[in-house]
Amino acid sequence: MKKIKILVILILSLLLISCGNKEETVEKVEQIFQTAMPKQEYNLNPQSYTGNERALITQIFEGLTELKDEGARYVGVLNIEHSDDFKEWTFTLRDDLKWSDNQKITAETYLESWLNTLENSNSDEIYRMFVIKGAEDFSKKKLDKNSVGIKVQENKLIVTLNSPIKNFDEWLSNPIFYPIREENASLTLDKKIVNGAFKVSTYNEDSIVLVRNENYWDNVNTKLKEVNIALVENDIMAYEMFPRNEIDYFGEPFYSIPFDRLGQVNTLPEKLVFPSTRYWYISIPNETNEKIFEKAELRKLMYAVSDPEFMGKVIIENNSPSIFEHPHPSSEVLNKAKEDFEKLNIKFSDTPYIAYFSADKLLEKKLLLSTVKEWVGNFKIPIRVSSSTDSPITFKIENYLVGTNNKNDLYHYINYKYNTKIKTDEEFLDSLVVIPLLQEYNTVLSRSNVRGLNLTPSGDLYLKYINIQ
Repeated sequence: MKKIKILVILILSLLLISCGNKEETVEKVEQIFQTAMPKQEYNLNPQSYTGNERALITQIFEGLTELKDEGARYVGVLNIEHSDDFKEWTFTLRDDLKWSDNQKITAETYLESWLNTLENSNSDEIYRMFVIKGAEDFSKKKLDKNSVGIKVQENKLIVTLNSPIKNFDEWLSNPIFYPIREENASLTLDKKIVNGAFKVSTYNEDSIVLVRNENYWDNVNTKLKEVNIALVENDIMAYEMFPRNEIDYFGEPFYSIPFDRLGQVNTLPEKLVFPSTRYWYISIPNETNEKIFEKAELRKLMYAVSDPEFMGKVIIENNSPSIFEHPHPSSEVLNKAKEDFEKLNIKFSDTPYIAYFSADKLLEKKLLLSTVKEWVGNFKIPIRVSSSTDSPITFKIENYLVGTNNKNDLYHYINYKYNTKIKTDEEFLDSLVVIPLLQEYNTVLSRSNVRGLNLTPSGDLYLKYINIQ
């Protein structure tokens, strides 16, 4: 009996040692995240950024809120209140906000930062701030700063808007609303003073390394110790790093999946798809000043024969939906469009109109060709698709990231860029100042041991929530 007891004790001891070793193994998983980004110049300025820079800016800087699937997540604030008419918003800031150099961040910091951005930003993103009372006139030097609807009361930021915006807290998740340090303009990336969960440790032509910002208010909950970003000039070369197990993640917001690898990606178990609020459309710069393209009737017919459903299913291959309900055009729809077009009695130029796409963007070209083919086939519009700017441009494929959960916020951008006053879907579809196409979903590749990964509707990926298992 005694021997049996001793044997049982030995077995239990071995099991405990085994479990202990397993736990120790889990604890030793290195919290280093590997990905790739394009090889380009990175300034990392929230006031004015281009392309993929936003992917890094949202790691090293932070605003008052972050966008999530429904609404906004509080990060720099403890509380948000608004008036019944949604025109006045009060943001109570956290008391433990600091820059990476240990300098305190207060409501006054945001006031000064936003005024500075209004004075100095040369980005189209500045329109987001123009919803604030007096902001646009201040940026154009028509008002002084005391007339702008941004005030401070203790550690509260009080913002007055021109008109009601029910989701203004979502708007603030965009980098244009981040606080800034003016001295960053003259500092190298590894010296920049930041307020996000990470800071740049080293930077050279081949890589960027991020490490935890020890002065970040929630640093204790940041799991990743380091983020290694390989800077790769070619998208195919960058993509091939994933099957070679050189990186943990490939895709937006760091690098776009190469168009000619989408078919292969769809066969991989690591594929994930996230909805985003990036909207594709065809604008009509009409640099040849053709009066015919000013006709809303013609633009409506051009929209009617377009096929966003085909684009999402066949071209992007992830069921990205059309911006508005727009089923694949039936033969009846196409015949009706042709009949209505004949009634307009339009005569086109003998010289082909230029439909423009960016030279290095194959997806742009495919989406544009898909639409232009319908215009040529149904209305005999002479169009030449080109990436050259040597000739006047009539049509241009474009996309815009709305950065909130509300599709109608797209109209704020449309109004700013095209000098319109659209407020509703009905008004937009009645005028069709641009031809709407689809809402792009993001296809990405991620290892199964990368946990906590989630792309927000604005396409941002906050690495501070990720851990490696």
